[in-house]
Amino acid sequence: MELDKNSQQPLYMQLMKKIKEQIQSGCYKPGDQIPTEIQLSELYQVSRITVRRTIEELCVQGVLVKRQGKGTFVEAPRIYRKIENDNNMSFSAACIANGRRPSSHIISCMVMDAENWQKEFLKIQDDSRLYHIERVLSADDLPIIYEHIYIPVSRVPDLQAERLEGGSFTRMLSEEYNVQESEKGRSTVEVRMIPQSIAGYLKMSTGEPVMILTSYINDKEENPLYISYEIIAGGRYRISI
Repeated sequence: MELDKNSQQPLYMQLMKKIKEQIQSGCYKPGDQIPTEIQLSELYQVSRITVRRTIEELCVQGVLVKRQGKGTFVEAPRIYRKIENDNNMSFSAACIANGRRPSSHIISCMVMDAENWQKEFLKIQDDSRLYHIERVLSADDLPIIYEHIYIPVSRVPDLQAERLEGGSFTRMLSEEYNVQESEKGRSTVEVRMIPQSIAGYLKMSTGEPVMILTSYINDKEENPLYISYEIIAGGRYRISI
């Protein structure tokens, strides 16, 4: 697997092409770890400086991502999602629009007392209770989002967590509770460092940057419906606002 050392094309560019070809062929899939610098150096008979430059360039291009203390991994193509005043797009819809297969996995589903900031938006009484749902949203089995959903128990009585496993929250609301989400909504976006408790679920390293998307969702009658708090692997996602 030696490179052509007599070619006018620099070795690092030849190696970049080789790695991209292996990704395109499925040899390395999104989320897979590629060989180490030493292994690549030995495999292609080039210096570690050449390998390092190759990896750095592929990281800049978004093809690879370095995770401190773990290695270098194949980055998935970013999912493009619109979060606009008159056209909020769900995660499932964004995946399908980008040719990806959406899925979800429930981490927990419990009933909790509403906090003041939740009461303010949801317009509920002091003694009202909420379902707090935690789940991981994935595209082609690569985790993208760790989501918290807060919805009044009165809107989804007798909610069973297993109904959500693998499926769409929006579809469940529509099909089982005859509740339609409004396309309008209010969202805020900020950047933070991923906490250790969440990093493993998203296959990230503690301290890597993530986007935090908080969305306040109404129903079709523009009554408050639920709050979504999404912790997003920013390198795998792109948002239009």
